[in-house]
Amino acid sequence: MKKPSPYFDVIVVSASAAGIGIALMLQKIPGLSFTVLKSGSIRESFRRWPKQTRFITPSFHSNPYGLVDLNAIEEQSSPALFCQSEHPCGEHYAEYLKAVVSNEYLPVVQHCRVDKVLKENRDNFVLETQQGVFRSQYLIWATGEFQFPDLAPFPGAEHAIHYANISDWSDFNAEAYTVIGGYESAIDASINLLASGHHVHVLMKESDWNKQSSDPSKTLSPYSLDRFNEAIQSERLTITFDANIQSIKKTADAYIISSEDGRQWSSNTAPILATGFLSGGGAKQIAHLWEWDEDDRILLTEADESTCTPGLFLVGPQVRHDEQLYCFIYKFRQRFTQLTELLALCLSLDSSALNANNPWAGQCDEEQCGDCAC
Repeated sequence: MKKPSPYFDVIVVSASAAGIGIALMLQKIPGLSFTVLKSGSIRESFRRWPKQTRFITPSFHSNPYGLVDLNAIEEQSSPALFCQSEHPCGEHYAEYLKAVVSNEYLPVVQHCRVDKVLKENRDNFVLETQQGVFRSQYLIWATGEFQFPDLAPFPGAEHAIHYANISDWSDFNAEAYTVIGGYESAIDASINLLASGHHVHVLMKESDWNKQSSDPSKTLSPYSLDRFNEAIQSERLTITFDANIQSIKKTADAYIISSEDGRQWSSNTAPILATGFLSGGGAKQIAHLWEWDEDDRILLTEADESTCTPGLFLVGPQVRHDEQLYCFIYKFRQRFTQLTELLALCLSLDSSALNANNPWAGQCDEEQCGDCAC
């Protein structure tokens, strides 16, 4: 007799920071059945960071004073305390996530890649995975973006090395490198290459790397600015602004990089591509279940639900409402409570445990935030 496939009220896909964070909230609802499916191991996503890369948002064990660590995904924990670092590296943060899952007994099914998602009828999602079929009434997609780099932003980009595919900057041993990009990953790449004694040429689309904005999502972090202000004193760093790169051509001797205004630069080594990730990140895996706008961004309801697939929700750094960006942990974790409350309401379950102690809510003050759209 064929064994029936597992059925849950809610399935969360991915056990990275967003997936684990929303799972912790779901666990507070008595009677709610859920599971978390992870394609690899719990620690996999952050372990893919370059060895030298660190969190740009600072961690501090301020929890005893009612201010939860900015990078915490569980309100009683602190990555600063666990990792013994103000700016944890990917490896250390991965260990933090693993400890949270273990301490909270979260039901995570590892090495369970989701190959296909179907809507069986109006009420059920069917997930075909490498460990069989799972079914649920609601589906939360939390697959992040780092594993989904944009490898083809312009013709010839395949000749470059994307930042997301670099594991250790000490593997680079040529005299000089060219970095394409102007945001956090480009600055991090440049600083790490300079620290290893290389010459670095940054080709930046922007006209100024020190753009002013009160929204942390739209400007370089203080952590990056401090490091870059120090690095900029180096005679081995060259910055070219207003370089909107349109192509890379590989010749027998060099890589020819061309910008929109006709300028060209030659590099003896493969350029470093730090131009970002796929719009929508891992949500592209089920692109047909989302509605996309003309800028290739996912359209969501106010409850972060797909506008074309009822019961499908998005959590994590891809959540965006107009100009409001939720790309940092301390931003996107604020959406967890309202989503969990909605699911509890739909399932006629008690959500009072959420209201009793909601550490993420009420942190945004419109008067004090200025033009920050968090």
